[in-house]
Amino acid sequence: MVEAAGHAVFGYYTAALVATACIAVTSSIQFLIIGLRQQRDRLYLSYAMLCLCIAGLSFFNALFGLAHDQARAVQMLRVMCTSAAVSFPFFFTFVGAYTKRSLSTRALLVITAAAIAFAAYNQFAPGTMFYSHISGMQSAELPWGEWITKINGVPSPVGWTFHLLTYLAFAWALLMTALQFRRGERLPATLLGLCLLTQFAALLWGDIVIDLMGMPYPYLDAFSFLPFVLLMGLSMASQLHQRTLQLERTTRHLREEAATREQAELSLRHLAYHDPLTGLPNRRSVMDMMAEMAAEARRHRGTCAAMVIDLDNFKTINDALGHHVGDRLLEAVADRLLGAVPAGSALGRLGGDEFVVVIGQLSAEESDAASHIEAVAQQIRMRLAAPVSVDSRVLAVGASVGVALFGGRDGEPNDVIRRADIALYRAKAAGRNAVRLFEPDMQVAADERLELERGLRAAVEHLDEEHSFQLHFQPQVRMNGQLMGAEALLRWRHPTLGDVSPEVFIPIAEETGLIHDLGAWVVRQTCEHIRTWDAQRVDFGEHLAVNVSPWQLSHPGFVDSMERLVREAGVQPGRITLELTESALLQGFESALQTMYALAGIGFRLALDDFGTGYSSLAYLSQLPLHELKIDRSFICGLRPEAPSPLASFIVDVGHRLGMTTIAEGVESKSQRATLAALGCDGMQGYLLCPPLRHDAFAEWLENHERTRRAAAQQAP
Repeated sequence: MVEAAGHAVFGYYTAALVATACIAVTSSIQFLIIGLRQQRDRLYLSYAMLCLCIAGLSFFNALFGLAHDQARAVQMLRVMCTSAAVSFPFFFTFVGAYTKRSLSTRALLVITAAAIAFAAYNQFAPGTMFYSHISGMQSAELPWGEWITKINGVPSPVGWTFHLLTYLAFAWALLMTALQFRRGERLPATLLGLCLLTQFAALLWGDIVIDLMGMPYPYLDAFSFLPFVLLMGLSMASQLHQRTLQLERTTRHLREEAATREQAELSLRHLAYHDPLTGLPNRRSVMDMMAEMAAEARRHRGTCAAMVIDLDNFKTINDALGHHVGDRLLEAVADRLLGAVPAGSALGRLGGDEFVVVIGQLSAEESDAASHIEAVAQQIRMRLAAPVSVDSRVLAVGASVGVALFGGRDGEPNDVIRRADIALYRAKAAGRNAVRLFEPDMQVAADERLELERGLRAAVEHLDEEHSFQLHFQPQVRMNGQLMGAEALLRWRHPTLGDVSPEVFIPIAEETGLIHDLGAWVVRQTCEHIRTWDAQRVDFGEHLAVNVSPWQLSHPGFVDSMERLVREAGVQPGRITLELTESALLQGFESALQTMYALAGIGFRLALDDFGTGYSSLAYLSQLPLHELKIDRSFICGLRPEAPSPLASFIVDVGHRLGMTTIAEGVESKSQRATLAALGCDGMQGYLLCPPLRHDAFAEWLENHERTRRAAAQQAP
């Protein structure tokens, strides 16, 4: 070692330092770009800045070795110390992010403040932060003959503190690496551990071999960072590759999910507009097609038609053979309709066993369009009337068809379907397996029925508050004039339509289920009248009769309800006669028979009303616990003494043989009365006696009748 520094030249050592700086700069730029692309990832950005500090340390170390004067050497040393101090925060940030044990923000702020303090002290200290005093500059010969510049001076306490903190930083980094290794991340932990151990060995080399022992060897701090840059670059490139593969897998998975979602959306869209069973367009889709056809008809002033098709016997087949057979039948019907509808028409399923066919581009003349569409509907009806083979079963269903024409002005889809439904209802009422074309008077009838239904529902909901329902009474007397009782007949006065016939509102009450509440009200009112007349000592006969609907008789709670009503009213059940129609027996004879026996067991009297107009079997009649047999007015109207009806005589004879009282309905003339008396009929009711009367008028009639009867008895010899 000599005093002069003029021997320092650019050799292998200097070239290696410059190469290390270039590698570090390249790695810094690469990972800086990656970090910015990875949404400013702290791992890549801190590593990039750490490589930049290493590049500065290596490059200015090379310039320091080539310095020919002390001032330039001190300047290069000062820059090297600044690079080392600035690298501290980036080192801690990188190791924390790499091992997934990042320091807190407060700890990083403390480390950053210390690094700034060291860098600031280094800028203003005369001998940098490593030396308190610089004594001179020397040239040192390396073992392979290359000369580099060295500085002699007194070590600074700040420099020793910096060295100590450097050792502590490496100890902390090695601890984090060990914890990472224990978590199972062995490869990245091993690579980081090798780099840290290499740098730690380089630090010991400089502090012990060169500084303490004074050996003429170069510092290896800068070179120790080269494997760090290479290995960490390799490790992080591997991690980046893994992230890229994971991203590709995620992207592929997202694409698969997107394809699955798209397929699901297509399936949902198909389900939203198509019937899942038959695959036909559903109601919503048909409505859209009808709107399009209506718009087309409006542009071309044409006519369209909608046909609502309802299977006639589908419910019977569905209940008897099961829903799976019913579904197969609907599929077969859909296939048959596809082959029957005209080309260019739209076929869909409205729901249940209802289908709809929409046909456009018909003649602008309504009569021609009606004739054409009715012919098409008849063809479809006949096509559906043919038996269908389902699972080795041959089934016959048939169909009723309602047709409605529409154009551009009256083509609102819901209104069109409503009109077709009204026509379908008429086809059903006409005996089914028929075609009906909508006509304006059908709408009027439907509107009237809807108004009746609304009014009836409102009246039933306020039975005890309003007086729109009333009971009228028609007496029943024996042929000698003795009072037997009376029949309570329900009357209804609509707020706007006036008096409504029972033949009109009773079927509506049965269809809507209001008949149960209405029937219970009739029984309560009947019991109330019995109690009132008993208290007033009004003789109305032995019993009052009320009519019972088949829907009431089939209700499972009817017997209990009737028993509760008479018990609450305190009326003996035998004072009430329940009049049943023959149709009540047709909906399930065995069930009806059990109900009738239960009612008779409670004490109610039972009568069969309108006998002879239905399909009663004499064998069934003999099994019924009946007290009365009422002869329908159709057998009475033609009775004359000189031409008695054999059927009326037969009914009277059957009733007597079965031990029943026979009562003739609709007696309007004295000749009819005389004929019935000759036939042996027990009693009668009709306009010959009096029409149905309100309770007060009926009470007056009872009084007059009793007075007339007594006067007649007094005049008799």
